[in-house]
Amino acid sequence: MRLVISCMDRRLNHFLEKEYNDGKTTFVRNAGANIGSLKETLRLLKEAEEIVILPHTDCGAMGVVEKALRGETLPNLLKPLITPFQNLRVSNRAELETLNTRVQEELARKVTKARVSSRLIRTEELNAPASSDNLAIVTAPSTRRYSEFIPQDFIYRTFVIQNLGDDGEIDQFIAKEFLKVKEVRKV
Repeated sequence: MRLVISCMDRRLNHFLEKEYNDGKTTFVRNAGANIGSLKETLRLLKEAEEIVILPHTDCGAMGVVEKALRGETLPNLLKPLITPFQNLRVSNRAELETLNTRVQEELARKVTKARVSSRLIRTEELNAPASSDNLAIVTAPSTRRYSEFIPQDFIYRTFVIQNLGDDGEIDQFIAKEFLKVKEVRKV
């Protein structure tokens, strides 16, 4: 099984479906493509033959990490996202986003024997339209195409959280508090 771990960002939906959804690839999506916040979903990593980690530029989750690194006090709920970066030195957001790619790849290698690769997606190259009226959906990891459960006019307005059990708690919090999504739906 090939497993793609990517950020929940709305701008990635069309790209992920077009570039990676072959009907056999399972998708796990959360804030920042963060392996550290996955507990129940970790079993999928252990079952995978190949793992592709796809964080991206202009990432809201990395904005949260950046706030923490600057000394802002944030809720304890966010520790699994922030902890891997606490002892690292970064001078700007772009450097943090590049570093996130390596950090998540290293974390994945610690929990699986699968082939692991990563790629930083440049959102500025995706030409996704701006949107301020967004929502988030929470669903289980799957091989389904996003066009099967997100209406076409919502494809660039929907943050997609795909994980198991309570693993999405951090992601829903970030979606509501930092990304200002208007609604979170479970599908």
